Amino acid sequence: MTPTNLLDETGTRLILRLTRHFVAPREAVFRAWTDPEALAVWFGPDGVRTRKVVSDARPGGCFSLEIYESDGVYPVSGVYREVTPPDRLVVSWIWGNGELEGLETVVTVELREADGGTELTLLHEGLPTDVARGKHEGGWVSSFDCLDRFLADTQAE
Repeated sequence: MTPTNLLDETGTRLILRLTRHFVAPREAVFRAWTDPEALAVWFGPDGVRTRKVVSDARPGGCFSLEIYESDGVYPVSGVYREVTPPDRLVVSWIWGNGELEGLETVVTVELREADGGTELTLLHEGLPTDVARGKHEGGWVSSFDCLDRFLADTQAE
């Protein structure tokens, strides 16, 4: 996992960049990001449950889900801006409560074939502070661990 902390072109909002390799074909990784049933299984950091997943994976389509943690429920929603199977997804990302409630950020997932599997690069743009960037980094890294387990289980079937 390679995190990078970057400022956007205005120098005010942070961009989180993470790269991770998965031993699974791009099509399987892409499907895991767009299929509501798959998202309900793997999405979110370790120890959380994800429920009420909606995914209309087409440009202009909406997504939403609720992450259940020990300290509460965290809804997130957005709109698919770009859907290019099996290479790229771009979505708006809006938390429904908490410190960043209502702030729109953008998540880009790029997938490329690499080393017999898939290299995933995630950009999360528009984070307002380094603290927010750090929290999202921890969440995404743990989510990628969950995705890795999910892909291993589905590939073994």
